[in-house]
Amino acid sequence: MAASTATAEAPVTGRLAPARRGRVRGRGWLLLLPSLVALVLLFVLPLLSVVEDSFTEPTTGLGNYASLFTDGYTLRVLGRTLLVALVVSVVGAVLAYPYAYAMTLVGPTMRALLVTIVLVPFWTSMLARNFAWLVLMQDGGVIQGLLRPFGLGDVTLLGTTLAVGISMTQVLLPFLVLPMYSSMEQIDGRLVAAGQSLGAPRMRAFRRIYLPLSAPGVIAGMSLVFVLALGFYITPALLGSTRNAMIAQVINVRTKELLDFGGAGAMGVFLLAVTLVVLGLSRRLAGQNAAVAVAGGQPARAGSTADRSATVRPWLRVHTTVVAILLTVPTLVVIPMSFSSAQTFQFPPAGWSTRWYERLFTSPEWTAAILNTLQVGIFTALIATVLGTTAAFGLTRLRPRWRGVVNGFLLSPMIVPHILVALVVFAAFLRLSLNGTLIGIILAHTVMALPFVVIAVSARLQGMDSRLPGVAASLGASPMSAFRRVTFPLVLPGVLSGAVLAFVTSLDEVVIALFLQAPGAITLPVQMYNSVTVQIDPTISAASSVMVVLVSVPILVAQLAGARRGKRGKR
Repeated sequence: MAASTATAEAPVTGRLAPARRGRVRGRGWLLLLPSLVALVLLFVLPLLSVVEDSFTEPTTGLGNYASLFTDGYTLRVLGRTLLVALVVSVVGAVLAYPYAYAMTLVGPTMRALLVTIVLVPFWTSMLARNFAWLVLMQDGGVIQGLLRPFGLGDVTLLGTTLAVGISMTQVLLPFLVLPMYSSMEQIDGRLVAAGQSLGAPRMRAFRRIYLPLSAPGVIAGMSLVFVLALGFYITPALLGSTRNAMIAQVINVRTKELLDFGGAGAMGVFLLAVTLVVLGLSRRLAGQNAAVAVAGGQPARAGSTADRSATVRPWLRVHTTVVAILLTVPTLVVIPMSFSSAQTFQFPPAGWSTRWYERLFTSPEWTAAILNTLQVGIFTALIATVLGTTAAFGLTRLRPRWRGVVNGFLLSPMIVPHILVALVVFAAFLRLSLNGTLIGIILAHTVMALPFVVIAVSARLQGMDSRLPGVAASLGASPMSAFRRVTFPLVLPGVLSGAVLAFVTSLDEVVIALFLQAPGAITLPVQMYNSVTVQIDPTISAASSVMVVLVSVPILVAQLAGARRGKRGKR
């Protein structure tokens, strides 16, 4: 886009073109500078400091890393964490693949409903979903009641690795369904039918044609879920116990209670190394399947009869229904519980009341947490949107060889395990006296939200015709006028999407906020977490319900509106 704009602005001699391109690239680096500086100061340098501490604290050497593989307890924690992440990835893929496949077969209205069922838990507070599983798995809860006819009513789930795995699978299912559906949506449905017409049985045609074409989405989803599961803290802390702790819990204890930054840093670096290896392998495997995907040709038009090479069979309907129920379980639990009159966590409610909503909006600690969350979210969205938007514009002006490197650097906070980011921020802000302040939380959340803005705005820029600013310039518009009247209105939807993503990211973030919390700097997710771990306060059910409704209603309306537009487009 930069080259096209430059050519349109000055279609003069060829000798001036390199100089003009150089100035355009220089402006690109200038636009990128604020984001790069922010990431270096708030993320890279603190990360390098943690790596240094892992080799120097308490003594210089490899002692912290040696203890990872020699200390029996730490070794068991590492093995348990890797095993749980692997099992969650595999089980989640088995559940997600048929669901994503069914999404490609149904009509627009049903597809909109299935997409909404995925997106609502995707954006719903992780604490709300874990709280729902805590209520369902508690002694005397719904799950024990369902198991009682099979003679398993006395089985204790809460506090076990199984409970952690079940909840993590449900929480991470959307991260598997969405990449798989995105990959399957690009597959021409006529290919399987063509294989069958050549004599291949249906299952063989599916296995030899459709499965390889959808493999990149499967690999991307499983690698993402594995990486996310490695750094999970909230789920093991709420549903697990110290007997079956995962690595994030141990890092938290060593950092906040023991101040063992060397040992915690070694664990964090180990997680980062595993993450990079997994992502590297997944990228290589996905690349090997790229040629197969290209062989699939262009996808058939959405809604055409070519898409319907297969019908939704009864077993697929049953599987899709079960997965949909699994995805909506937290909503089905927290909303009725929010109207309970009981003083403790109880489902189904024995009596009904709105007392917990009244407490949510009148209690000093809850209202303060809400105001802190809104303040942090708004400032995070503003800062991240400005930095991310300028960075996205700067990326378009770089040479392709630099663009990929810089883009990867800007997105790096997304691939680092969340618990490691919390450790890095806590260690750095402790030296800067930013712990326990809203400013510290805003800066940390900005680092986490920045990649989402870059992705949203970059996607919008890639879909924009790069010749339009040049056309405006040829009609006499100044560069600023062309940007204000042509470029910015076209990019504005991406900017707004990035701002919303940044706000929602800050709204739901809890691990970093837990590390940086103080009496005057408690956000709503931290207050919700404390209402379960520190005190039994059912107000969390009202807070969770409000967050679920605020997320689900706009998504449902948008999906239904899109489905109706699709129907009108066919007429």
